[in-house]
Amino acid sequence: MEELIQQLRDLLETPVITLDDPIKMGQLALLIAILAASFALAGLLRWWFRRLFNRLNITENVESRLLVLLFLIVMIVGTILGLRFAGIGTGILSKFFHYPLAELFQLPDAETEDANEHNLTLVRLFYAFVIVFGMFVLSKYVQWVLREQVLHAFQIAQHTQFILLRFLHFTFILLGIFISLSAIGVSFTSLALIFGGLSIGIGIGLQNIASNLISGFILIFERPIKIGDLVEIMDVNVFGRISSINLRSTVIVSLDEKEIIVPNSQLITESVHNLTHASNLYRLQIDVGVSYGSDVDLVKKVLLDAANEHLGVIKEPIPNISNVTAPFVRFVSFGESSLDFHLLVWIPDSFQRFDVASDLHFMIWHKFKEYSITIPFPQRDVHFYPKESAQGEK
Repeated sequence: MEELIQQLRDLLETPVITLDDPIKMGQLALLIAILAASFALAGLLRWWFRRLFNRLNITENVESRLLVLLFLIVMIVGTILGLRFAGIGTGILSKFFHYPLAELFQLPDAETEDANEHNLTLVRLFYAFVIVFGMFVLSKYVQWVLREQVLHAFQIAQHTQFILLRFLHFTFILLGIFISLSAIGVSFTSLALIFGGLSIGIGIGLQNIASNLISGFILIFERPIKIGDLVEIMDVNVFGRISSINLRSTVIVSLDEKEIIVPNSQLITESVHNLTHASNLYRLQIDVGVSYGSDVDLVKKVLLDAANEHLGVIKEPIPNISNVTAPFVRFVSFGESSLDFHLLVWIPDSFQRFDVASDLHFMIWHKFKEYSITIPFPQRDVHFYPKESAQGEK
């Protein structure tokens, strides 16, 4: 037990960032603890001031802005106090951003360092795991706080929130990995040599993964699709709403609430219908065929009546969108056994297109029965001609 405590003390005394004034693991842990306490205090003050603002009848918009300012003030003060109590000077930030990264990959001086300090043991691996896991938990908590107390208040778009929080998460994880490697004494030079030797094999064997990673960056920055979009992948018959966009794959929630994981490269290379890229509006087309003896004017009236009676159909054109019109009927063609019509209507939510189409089908069927309008089925005349040879034999 004493040996374990001594190893823990040595770990806390291990320099993590080696600048002019090295930052030890214990100082960094104290800074993180104070920042976590600042987050908790900010949440408590947010709850108390929200109740106060509700009693003062302050508008929700102003209330959100004030709570965000309060959160930022608490976090700035907490960061300053954390740096002071941890014994980290504020000048470390400038030195950190100007730190030459090439020094990370320089070999240590064997004459000045004890080789036993860099032995890799299970205890050091456990410490590394704890550091990475702690950074993961901290990342999730910071994301939750920023999402609930900052991003929502400023009404930032959902896709932009996703990008900011995703990169924040990767930053925390990478920082945790570098800190854990430094704590257990792993040489960055050896890692560079190993990955350099494996780069060719990795490049050949993981082409699909590399393609998906590049496609993920394209989806995040170019934004052909974004969180909440309704998409349809034609080649694989996938239809649903985008739930999340990760570096390797994208999650699509289908109509039956099943999550479909699609590789990002498939969204880049194949045809994808984005039904809500510009807006959620959708034009629905109902194909109808009636018998040749039907009154075409009556058919048009019945179809328009069915469209106007449905509550989910847009009844009037939208001034600022020229393509959105009131329901109308097109006489398409004279078919082989029917007169073909298209009923074209706009609906506000493309996700409801199947339900609205089903409702219109029911309504049209009942109205056709009411007005004695028949829907024909294909008819064929078949003629049999006996062969002359067969007649001769008879």
